[in-house]
Amino acid sequence: MLFHRSVGKNIGYAKENALPWEIENAAKAANIYEFIESLPEKYNTIVGERGVKLSGGQRQRIAIVRAILKNAPILV
Repeated sequence: MLFHRSVGKNIGYAKENALPWEIENAAKAANIYEFIESLPEKYNTIVGERGVKLSGGQRQRIAIVRAILKNAPILV
C-alpha cells in the first residue's frame, strides 16, 4: 500500500530513520533506482493516493524496495 507522500517517504516507511544511502541501495537492488532518478523531484516526487501516479509494476518495485530495506526474510 502506498500513501499520498513522496517516493522516499513511502520507501522509508519500511524502516524508521532509514538513511538516504540505505534507501538508494535498496532501490538499486530492486531495479527501480534509475526510474526514481528520472522523476521530476526524484525521491521527493509525490506518488498520489495508493500510488495512482505509478504503474502497477512501479508500485510492485517500491514494495520490493521496502522489503529489502526492512531485511524481510521472505519475499512472496
